[in-house]
Amino acid sequence: MYKTLMLCDSVCDLSFEQEKKSGIRVVNCGVEMGGLPYIDRVEIDSERIYAEVERTGVLPHTSQVTVLQFLEEYLRAAKEGYTDVICTTMNARGSGTYSAAVHAAEILPSEYPALEGKIRIHVVDSTTYSYVIAMPVAMGMERLKKGEAPADVAAWMQEWYRHSITLVGLYNLQYAKKSGRLNACAALVGDALGIKPVLSIAGANKTVAKVRGDRNLIPKMVQLYAEMARDVKGEYIIAYGNNPEQGKELAAAIRKLSGRAPVFMGPIGPCVAVNAGPRMLGIGFLRREEEPDS
Repeated sequence: MYKTLMLCDSVCDLSFEQEKKSGIRVVNCGVEMGGLPYIDRVEIDSERIYAEVERTGVLPHTSQVTVLQFLEEYLRAAKEGYTDVICTTMNARGSGTYSAAVHAAEILPSEYPALEGKIRIHVVDSTTYSYVIAMPVAMGMERLKKGEAPADVAAWMQEWYRHSITLVGLYNLQYAKKSGRLNACAALVGDALGIKPVLSIAGANKTVAKVRGDRNLIPKMVQLYAEMARDVKGEYIIAYGNNPEQGKELAAAIRKLSGRAPVFMGPIGPCVAVNAGPRMLGIGFLRREEEPDS
Protein backbone atom coordinates (compact mmCIF):
# COMPACT_ATOMS: atom_id res chain seq x y z
CA MET A 1 0.00 0.00 0.00
CA TYR A 2 1.44 3.33 -1.07
CA LYS A 3 1.07 6.76 0.49
CA THR A 4 2.78 9.27 -1.76
CA LEU A 5 3.66 12.93 -1.25
CA MET A 6 4.02 15.21 -4.27
CA LEU A 7 6.73 17.79 -3.54
CA CYS A 8 7.86 20.73 -5.74
CA ASP A 9 10.11 23.73 -5.32
CA SER A 10 8.46 27.15 -5.39
CA VAL A 11 9.50 27.84 -8.99
CA CYS A 12 6.31 25.88 -9.81
CA ASP A 13 4.61 29.24 -8.98
CA LEU A 14 1.63 27.74 -7.15
CA SER A 15 -0.06 30.14 -4.76
CA PHE A 16 -0.79 28.99 -1.22
CA GLU A 17 -4.44 28.55 -2.25
CA GLN A 18 -3.48 26.44 -5.28
CA GLU A 19 -1.05 24.44 -3.14
CA LYS A 20 -3.77 23.64 -0.61
CA LYS A 21 -6.39 22.85 -3.25
CA SER A 22 -4.09 20.60 -5.30
CA GLY A 23 -2.49 18.75 -2.39
CA ILE A 24 0.99 19.48 -3.80
CA ARG A 25 3.51 20.48 -1.12
CA VAL A 26 5.89 23.31 -2.01
CA VAL A 27 9.35 23.98 -0.56
CA ASN A 28 10.49 27.57 -0.98
CA CYS A 29 13.52 28.92 -2.80
CA GLY A 30 15.19 32.16 -1.73
CA VAL A 31 15.54 35.67 -3.12
CA GLU A 32 18.28 38.13 -2.19
CA MET A 33 17.38 41.76 -2.70
CA GLY A 34 19.19 44.84 -1.41
CA GLY A 35 21.68 42.61 0.38
CA LEU A 36 18.95 40.91 2.42
CA PRO A 37 17.63 37.32 2.09
CA TYR A 38 13.93 36.64 1.64
CA ILE A 39 11.90 33.43 1.52
CA ASP A 40 10.09 33.06 -1.80
CA ARG A 41 6.29 33.50 -1.52
CA VAL A 42 6.50 34.00 2.27
CA GLU A 43 8.51 37.20 2.71
CA ILE A 44 8.49 38.61 -0.80
CA ASP A 45 6.24 38.70 -3.85
CA SER A 46 6.67 39.59 -7.51
CA GLU A 47 5.19 43.08 -7.18
CA ARG A 48 7.83 44.02 -4.63
CA ILE A 49 10.55 42.79 -6.97
CA TYR A 50 9.16 44.86 -9.86
CA ALA A 51 9.03 47.96 -7.64
CA GLU A 52 12.58 47.47 -6.38
CA VAL A 53 14.02 46.95 -9.86
CA GLU A 54 12.15 50.04 -11.07
CA ARG A 55 13.60 52.03 -8.16
CA THR A 56 17.20 50.78 -8.22
CA GLY A 57 17.76 49.22 -11.64
CA VAL A 58 19.37 46.26 -9.86
CA LEU A 59 18.06 42.73 -10.39
CA PRO A 60 17.68 40.56 -7.27
CA HIS A 61 19.40 37.17 -7.04
CA THR A 62 17.62 33.87 -6.51
CA SER A 63 18.92 30.96 -4.46
CA GLN A 64 18.10 27.29 -4.86
CA VAL A 65 16.45 25.01 -2.34
CA THR A 66 19.23 23.55 -0.18
CA VAL A 67 20.10 19.94 0.58
CA LEU A 68 19.10 20.57 4.20
CA GLN A 69 15.66 21.86 3.16
CA PHE A 70 15.01 18.76 1.08
CA LEU A 71 16.31 16.51 3.85
CA GLU A 72 13.90 18.14 6.29
CA GLU A 73 10.98 17.67 3.87
CA TYR A 74 11.83 13.99 3.35
CA LEU A 75 12.08 13.46 7.10
CA ARG A 76 8.78 15.26 7.64
CA ALA A 77 7.13 13.04 5.02
CA ALA A 78 8.44 9.91 6.72
CA LYS A 79 7.12 11.07 10.10
CA GLU A 80 3.72 11.69 8.48
CA GLY A 81 3.61 8.09 7.28
CA TYR A 82 4.39 8.56 3.58
CA THR A 83 5.99 5.58 1.89
CA ASP A 84 7.09 7.58 -1.17
CA VAL A 85 7.95 11.13 -2.17
CA ILE A 86 7.92 12.27 -5.79
CA CYS A 87 10.07 15.40 -5.70
CA THR A 88 9.94 17.56 -8.83
CA THR A 89 12.39 20.41 -9.29
CA MET A 90 12.95 23.30 -11.66
CA ASN A 91 15.08 22.82 -14.78
CA ALA A 92 18.38 21.17 -13.79
CA ARG A 93 20.15 23.17 -16.52
CA GLY A 94 19.31 26.43 -14.79
CA SER A 95 19.79 25.56 -11.12
CA GLY A 96 21.43 23.19 -8.64
CA THR A 97 18.06 22.43 -7.04
CA TYR A 98 17.73 19.06 -8.79
CA SER A 99 21.20 18.01 -7.61
CA ALA A 100 20.34 19.12 -4.06
CA ALA A 101 17.17 17.02 -4.08
CA VAL A 102 19.07 13.97 -5.34
CA HIS A 103 21.87 14.42 -2.82
CA ALA A 104 19.39 14.74 0.05
CA ALA A 105 17.75 11.48 -1.05
CA GLU A 106 21.15 9.77 -1.18
CA ILE A 107 22.20 10.80 2.32
CA LEU A 108 18.81 10.29 4.00
CA PRO A 109 19.52 6.62 4.99
CA SER A 110 22.92 7.48 6.49
CA GLU A 111 21.58 10.49 8.39
CA TYR A 112 18.49 8.59 9.58
CA PRO A 113 19.27 4.83 9.50
CA ALA A 114 15.89 3.94 10.98
CA LEU A 115 14.22 5.19 7.78
CA GLU A 116 16.15 2.92 5.41
CA GLY A 117 13.67 0.91 3.37
CA LYS A 118 10.71 2.75 4.88
CA ILE A 119 10.48 5.67 2.48
CA ARG A 120 11.44 5.92 -1.18
CA ILE A 121 12.39 9.21 -2.85
CA HIS A 122 11.86 9.68 -6.59
CA VAL A 123 13.46 12.89 -7.92
CA VAL A 124 12.21 14.28 -11.25
CA ASP A 125 13.86 17.01 -13.34
CA SER A 126 11.03 19.09 -14.82
CA THR A 127 13.37 20.63 -17.45
CA THR A 128 11.17 23.74 -17.20
CA TYR A 129 9.74 26.48 -14.95
CA SER A 130 6.52 27.94 -13.52
CA TYR A 131 3.13 26.24 -13.78
CA VAL A 132 4.42 23.77 -16.37
CA ILE A 133 6.18 22.09 -13.45
CA ALA A 134 2.89 21.69 -11.58
CA MET A 135 0.76 20.43 -14.48
CA PRO A 136 2.05 16.82 -14.73
CA VAL A 137 2.41 16.73 -10.94
CA ALA A 138 -1.35 17.28 -10.70
CA MET A 139 -1.97 14.70 -13.44
CA GLY A 140 0.40 12.32 -11.67
CA MET A 141 -1.68 12.60 -8.51
CA GLU A 142 -4.68 11.35 -10.48
CA ARG A 143 -2.63 8.37 -11.64
CA LEU A 144 -1.69 7.61 -8.05
CA LYS A 145 -5.37 7.67 -7.07
CA LYS A 146 -6.01 5.01 -9.72
CA GLY A 147 -3.44 2.72 -8.09
CA GLU A 148 -0.33 3.25 -10.21
CA ALA A 149 2.95 2.68 -8.38
CA PRO A 150 4.84 5.86 -7.40
CA ALA A 151 7.96 4.78 -9.32
CA ASP A 152 5.89 4.32 -12.48
CA VAL A 153 4.20 7.71 -12.03
CA ALA A 154 7.59 9.41 -11.52
CA ALA A 155 8.88 7.77 -14.71
CA TRP A 156 5.76 8.88 -16.60
CA MET A 157 6.24 12.45 -15.33
CA GLN A 158 9.88 12.52 -16.41
CA GLU A 159 8.88 11.35 -19.88
CA TRP A 160 6.10 13.97 -20.02
CA TYR A 161 8.57 16.74 -19.20
CA ARG A 162 10.95 15.43 -21.85
CA HIS A 163 8.29 16.17 -24.48
CA SER A 164 7.03 19.43 -23.01
CA ILE A 165 7.68 22.97 -24.19
CA THR A 166 7.05 26.40 -22.72
CA LEU A 167 6.62 29.45 -24.92
CA VAL A 168 7.49 32.74 -23.24
CA GLY A 169 6.57 36.06 -24.82
CA LEU A 170 8.36 39.14 -23.50
CA TYR A 171 6.96 42.66 -23.77
CA ASN A 172 9.96 44.15 -21.92
CA LEU A 173 13.50 42.93 -22.53
CA GLN A 174 15.33 44.58 -19.63
CA TYR A 175 14.90 41.72 -17.13
CA ALA A 176 16.01 39.15 -19.70
CA LYS A 177 19.04 41.33 -20.45
CA LYS A 178 19.96 41.83 -16.78
CA SER A 179 19.57 38.10 -16.04
CA GLY A 180 21.64 37.08 -19.07
CA ARG A 181 18.76 35.43 -20.96
CA LEU A 182 19.30 37.98 -23.79
CA ASN A 183 22.55 39.72 -24.64
CA ALA A 184 22.68 43.47 -24.09
CA CYS A 185 22.98 44.32 -27.79
CA ALA A 186 19.93 42.25 -28.76
CA ALA A 187 17.90 43.80 -25.94
CA LEU A 188 18.93 47.33 -26.91
CA VAL A 189 18.05 46.81 -30.57
CA GLY A 190 14.84 45.00 -29.67
CA ASP A 191 13.62 47.78 -27.40
CA ALA A 192 14.54 50.45 -29.97
CA LEU A 193 12.62 48.69 -32.76
CA GLY A 194 9.73 47.48 -30.62
CA ILE A 195 10.65 43.84 -31.18
CA LYS A 196 9.03 41.28 -28.87
CA PRO A 197 10.70 37.85 -28.80
CA VAL A 198 9.05 34.51 -28.12
CA LEU A 199 11.41 32.12 -26.35
CA SER A 200 10.97 28.38 -26.09
CA ILE A 201 12.03 26.36 -23.06
CA ALA A 202 12.48 22.67 -23.74
CA GLY A 203 15.48 21.87 -21.57
CA ALA A 204 17.52 24.65 -23.19
CA ASN A 205 16.25 28.12 -24.13
CA LYS A 206 16.09 29.58 -27.63
CA THR A 207 14.30 32.33 -29.53
CA VAL A 208 11.66 30.84 -31.85
CA ALA A 209 9.96 34.00 -33.12
CA LYS A 210 10.05 37.80 -33.08
CA VAL A 211 7.25 40.26 -33.71
CA ARG A 212 7.07 44.05 -33.83
CA GLY A 213 4.62 45.75 -31.53
CA ASP A 214 2.73 44.58 -28.46
CA ARG A 215 -0.47 43.72 -30.33
CA ASN A 216 1.24 41.07 -32.46
CA LEU A 217 2.67 39.01 -29.60
CA ILE A 218 -0.47 37.08 -28.58
CA PRO A 219 -1.45 36.15 -32.17
CA LYS A 220 2.09 34.85 -32.75
CA MET A 221 2.01 32.76 -29.55
CA VAL A 222 -1.37 31.29 -30.54
CA GLN A 223 0.00 30.49 -34.00
CA LEU A 224 3.05 28.78 -32.49
CA TYR A 225 0.85 26.78 -30.13
CA ALA A 226 -1.26 25.55 -33.06
CA GLU A 227 1.89 24.55 -34.95
CA MET A 228 3.86 23.04 -32.06
CA ALA A 229 1.26 21.33 -29.88
CA ARG A 230 1.08 17.56 -30.11
CA ASP A 231 -2.66 17.90 -29.53
CA VAL A 232 -4.26 21.37 -29.67
CA LYS A 233 -7.07 19.96 -27.51
CA GLY A 234 -4.63 18.72 -24.87
CA GLU A 235 -3.73 20.10 -21.43
CA TYR A 236 -1.90 23.42 -21.12
CA ILE A 237 -1.05 26.17 -18.61
CA ILE A 238 -1.05 29.96 -18.87
CA ALA A 239 1.30 32.26 -16.93
CA TYR A 240 1.59 36.03 -16.90
CA GLY A 241 3.35 38.85 -15.03
CA ASN A 242 1.53 41.92 -13.75
CA ASN A 243 -0.52 41.92 -16.97
CA PRO A 244 -3.50 39.68 -16.13
CA GLU A 245 -5.69 41.11 -18.89
CA GLN A 246 -3.23 39.96 -21.54
CA GLY A 247 -3.06 36.61 -19.76
CA LYS A 248 -6.85 36.31 -20.03
CA GLU A 249 -6.69 37.29 -23.70
CA LEU A 250 -4.13 34.57 -24.43
CA ALA A 251 -6.13 32.00 -22.42
CA ALA A 252 -9.32 32.85 -24.32
CA ALA A 253 -7.57 32.45 -27.67
CA ILE A 254 -6.08 29.07 -26.70
CA ARG A 255 -9.40 27.91 -25.28
CA LYS A 256 -11.02 28.52 -28.68
CA LEU A 257 -8.56 26.03 -30.16
CA SER A 258 -8.48 23.50 -27.33
CA GLY A 259 -12.03 23.60 -26.07
CA ARG A 260 -10.79 23.40 -22.50
CA ALA A 261 -9.60 25.64 -19.68
CA PRO A 262 -5.94 25.65 -18.61
CA VAL A 263 -4.91 23.18 -15.91
CA PHE A 264 -3.25 26.07 -14.07
CA MET A 265 -3.33 29.79 -14.78
CA GLY A 266 -1.90 32.65 -12.76
CA PRO A 267 0.86 35.18 -12.20
CA ILE A 268 4.50 34.15 -12.07
CA GLY A 269 6.18 34.01 -8.68
CA PRO A 270 9.23 35.95 -7.49
CA CYS A 271 11.92 33.55 -8.71
CA VAL A 272 10.53 33.47 -12.26
CA ALA A 273 9.79 37.21 -12.16
CA VAL A 274 13.47 37.97 -11.60
CA ASN A 275 14.23 36.54 -15.05
CA ALA A 276 11.06 37.29 -17.03
CA GLY A 277 9.96 40.68 -15.76
CA PRO A 278 6.53 42.23 -15.16
CA ARG A 279 5.09 42.07 -18.67
CA MET A 280 5.31 38.54 -19.97
CA LEU A 281 3.13 35.68 -21.13
CA GLY A 282 3.75 31.96 -20.98
CA ILE A 283 2.05 28.85 -22.27
CA GLY A 284 3.20 25.29 -21.59
CA PHE A 285 2.10 22.09 -23.30
CA LEU A 286 3.25 18.83 -24.90
CA ARG A 287 5.02 19.48 -28.18
CA ARG A 288 5.24 17.64 -31.45
CA GLU A 289 8.43 15.65 -31.90
CA GLU A 290 9.70 18.11 -34.48
CA GLU A 291 9.39 21.85 -33.86
CA PRO A 292 8.51 23.86 -36.98
CA ASP A 293 10.70 26.71 -38.15
CA SER A 294 9.27 30.15 -37.36
